[in-house]
Amino acid sequence: MSDFSLYAALIGGLVILAFAGDFLVNGAVSLSRKLGVSPLVAGILIVGFGTSAPEMVVTLGAALEGSPALAVGNVVGSNIANVWLVLAIPALIAPIATGGFGQSRALLFVLLTTTAWIIVTAIMPLSPVIGIAFLAALIFYGIFTVTQTLSAAKKGVDVGIEDEEPTLAGFKLWACLAIGIIGLPIGAHLIVEGGVGIARKFDITEELIGLTLLAIGTSLPELGAGIAAALRKKSDVVIGNVLGSNVFNLLGAGGLVSLFGPVPVAPSFANYDHWALAAAALTLALFILPKAKISRFAAMSMILVYAVYLFGLINGWNLLAGAKSLVG
Repeated sequence: MSDFSLYAALIGGLVILAFAGDFLVNGAVSLSRKLGVSPLVAGILIVGFGTSAPEMVVTLGAALEGSPALAVGNVVGSNIANVWLVLAIPALIAPIATGGFGQSRALLFVLLTTTAWIIVTAIMPLSPVIGIAFLAALIFYGIFTVTQTLSAAKKGVDVGIEDEEPTLAGFKLWACLAIGIIGLPIGAHLIVEGGVGIARKFDITEELIGLTLLAIGTSLPELGAGIAAALRKKSDVVIGNVLGSNVFNLLGAGGLVSLFGPVPVAPSFANYDHWALAAAALTLALFILPKAKISRFAAMSMILVYAVYLFGLINGWNLLAGAKSLVG
């Protein structure tokens, strides 16, 4: 393919992916409201999982096309972007309250999932057995989240359920879901084709492409949903969006790419990116555990941290080597 075709495929894929993801989220959120799902559960299971569909499709497409490094980079980079970018930008619009029902439990699962990913990838390549375990854990998490919320609601606990009319109904609702489902794989294919082609033509590592351009591009649906929720003062949805998306990325998208294993994870992840992945997860804990509001100052600080992360990524920082030298 020509250079123009590669860039056109990459940009066109990102645009299609963003719009398709938005359609999917609108349909899914309307369906969740119609069913009377609480804001946090809607944020985690409908918005978070729904907006993570691009990461899953791109990861699966990269694995099928023989680019596992691109797939792993997209998974890890998306989780980092979700905290320091997707959570931060909505907080610039309206400060986000934390500490609502179920957030600490969801945070614990994010921390456990992130820890499991870092440890597993540090000692062995991703394999089908790991993939099955990840996917099983994802299914368990979804069922557990719903049952815990329903159980609490039956006991009279305020879980934040709100009576809202669905924004879409009937044909419009199902049309949005259909457009999202059809558009996501089309956009994903274009992104993978363009991203891999550019990486090979300019001798850029696929890990870098996945961690930066693809990670940010496939996080656009999460960002759009987060901004919409912030404008409506729905803090639970904003938080749930990030928590659910990060779990789905590691267990869902990571589990899928593992099925095509063994997939070795490049040393650059342990040297630098997994440190940022852990720091991003801990950033969530810094706000949710003390029930601290994410202010505009905190949001700007997170965006600055993300910019520093990208700078270090581009310049090949090695935090693991630095830590070893300090210990030694």
